[in-house]
Amino acid sequence: MVYIVSLAGSVIADDEYLKCKGCNVVLLDLDLLRADFVNTGVDSSVTPNIDRFFGNSIKFLDVSSSSGVTAISNTATLSSRHGAFTYALLRNTYEDRPPQIPLRHVNLFKQTPTLLETLKANGYYTINANHGWYAGRQMLLDRGVDNYVGLGEVYNQENTPGRIMSHTVNLLSTDALTNVPFVLLMRSEDLRGLPYRYPIDRARLSHPKVTYKESPDSNYYEIRYQLRRDGVIRQGYSSFEKSDWMDSVQSQEYNKISKMLYRQQLRFVDEMIASVFDALRETKLLDNTIVILYSNHGDGLYDNNIPNHGVSYQSCVSVPLFIRHPRHSNEINISKPVALIDLVPTIIDILDIKVGHKFDGVSLLETIRSGIYPSAHFFGVDKQSKYVRHNSYKLIVWPDRSKELFDLATDPGETVNLVDVFPDMVKALEERLVEHEAEQLELAYDLLRQFGQP
Repeated sequence: MVYIVSLAGSVIADDEYLKCKGCNVVLLDLDLLRADFVNTGVDSSVTPNIDRFFGNSIKFLDVSSSSGVTAISNTATLSSRHGAFTYALLRNTYEDRPPQIPLRHVNLFKQTPTLLETLKANGYYTINANHGWYAGRQMLLDRGVDNYVGLGEVYNQENTPGRIMSHTVNLLSTDALTNVPFVLLMRSEDLRGLPYRYPIDRARLSHPKVTYKESPDSNYYEIRYQLRRDGVIRQGYSSFEKSDWMDSVQSQEYNKISKMLYRQQLRFVDEMIASVFDALRETKLLDNTIVILYSNHGDGLYDNNIPNHGVSYQSCVSVPLFIRHPRHSNEINISKPVALIDLVPTIIDILDIKVGHKFDGVSLLETIRSGIYPSAHFFGVDKQSKYVRHNSYKLIVWPDRSKELFDLATDPGETVNLVDVFPDMVKALEERLVEHEAEQLELAYDLLRQFGQP
């Protein structure tokens, strides 16, 4: 066997070493988990269980989601299609009322198979434990699922904090998992604010501008703190609203409050997901199971004046991606930029499965082995903005045609707009973004027309 030194200096073997034909797969999607709040090596008290479980894992340190909103990013990630293509499909099928994607569109979406559909067609037992809207059954993402649990969604509105982790522990103990290889996808929305749902029996942040309201059954608090423009505490959810009406002092104050509450919630999530890690150990599944932690998208937390998410800033699209492989026991930190839509083809490659349908993402096995990645461009889109990234430079384009250019190598917080400094780069990146969007729209509308959509 040929051994190779990875980017982190750890000795690993060639691609065949990471092949794991017939292995189980557990995917843990902690929606709204920002990359800069986990695996930091600084504040390990926030996520000690995640840090410990994924200590000797393959960690991608610069991962771009295809969108800052769940409906696009989650669908695009699970089908490994570009955000612009996915958004075009959703715009023509999505309804902002239950069940979001009507069942009449199921044959259309079957043309873009999800990971679970693909693995079911290859003999896998498939499980989906989904928490929250814009995903799961109401987005037709229960296709190919043998065992489905949905919470906090149209069909079951229970929103007890941490409950989806408890369901996942129970699912890992089912007898069905001993007969055939399985894939389990758990998605948690416990990090979603407006409101945070936080257990009533835990220590909590006390702050005069943070309100805690007991749930009807007195099991948890609903935490609210964000201000509307009129100064009233926001009750409903707004995926995108800039807080640029705040002065700098108030903005900094709410940035601080927001991150304190986020850390509080993340500590709770970290403790709950530890029960999933324990279940994997106790059921002896780790010897033959690939465990992956990632997030659909992040959250603004008042960075760039964005209280929530739904836009293209790094706070919303930079996400973690950790792969714990049963045959690999050394930590590898890969700083090469990659895309979240690369996750599915990477899993398919590790499992050594051949598929006949299209992926827009690529397998990351070569990147793990040598640091080589086939593209220098990354793209993303949402209702408010779109972005293109080339190496460390990232261009964001807004609906009013205003633009922001950032150098993430020197300005990861995206605070210095370089549009006027590098006009030629802005032009070249925008042309590439327009070209990419046109390609993806043509593909999407060809598919929509096949199924009777305009």
